[in-house]
Amino acid sequence: MIQVTYQSALGGVNAAGTGVYVRLGDAAVRTRRRDASREVTVSLAKTQSRWLKEVTELSGPDIDGSAVVRALIDLGMELEIDWPVIASGTALRSAVRDSVMVRRRATG
Repeated sequence: MIQVTYQSALGGVNAAGTGVYVRLGDAAVRTRRRDASREVTVSLAKTQSRWLKEVTELSGPDIDGSAVVRALIDLGMELEIDWPVIASGTALRSAVRDSVMVRRRATG
C-alpha cells in the first residue's frame, strides 16, 4: 500500500511553486548564551510575561528568559516571510500564522 501524506494529497509536495512543511534541522535553533553579545529590551503583554516566567521556572537551571527569547528568534529566522510586504502588526501576525504549523499534544 502506498502511503500518501496530507501535503501530497493537497498538492503541497512536488507541486511547482508551492511550499512544503519540513522538520527543522539541528542547525536551526542553536544560538548559545556564549554566542550572544547583544541585549534587547522588548515590551510584553501580561500573558506573554506570565508564560515566559512559567517556562523558565519549569525548565532546567540553564534556561532563563534570555535563552527562551534566543530560541524563539532562531525559530523566527527560519520562517518564510516576505518581510518587505509587512507594513503593520496585523500583517506580521498573519504572516507568522501562515508560516507556522505547530504540533499539539494528543488529548484523551
